[in-house]
Amino acid sequence: MAFREKMLWASMAATLGIWGWYFIRFARALKAGNFDQGAATGDFVMTVALVVGVHIVAAIILAVITGKEAGAPADDREKAFALSAYRPAYFTLSSAVVTLMLAGPVLLRIANEWQPAPPHGLAPVLLGNALLASLVLAELVHSGWQIARFRMGG
Repeated sequence: MAFREKMLWASMAATLGIWGWYFIRFARALKAGNFDQGAATGDFVMTVALVVGVHIVAAIILAVITGKEAGAPADDREKAFALSAYRPAYFTLSSAVVTLMLAGPVLLRIANEWQPAPPHGLAPVLLGNALLASLVLAELVHSGWQIARFRMGG
């Protein structure tokens, strides 16, 4: 398995695990009716720090294990895989943003049903997290597309 493919697997695992944890905590806090914007902001900052930290640690470990291949420039095949992955990722992100734009009123209604007296400013937080989930999904598609290309052999 190529170094860049290993990095993609590590990135997908970190993205799924860490962002999954964040969104589960966010949804549970909303559902339980004890949503706290300060705690949610802290969770977000901690999640970003964890993702960055895990990516750095994974890159170091994989570079040590892989050796010289880690420092080698990407070959034409790897560049083509990375370039081809932008189209489905962009389509995913664009579709999710348009869907959220159209579904915004529904999301606000759901928020009101979860918390009959939602705290001031919950609507932008909910929409912001939905947009964040769109970015995370697009990143998963980007990495997944490249992994699929690696697995298919080109």
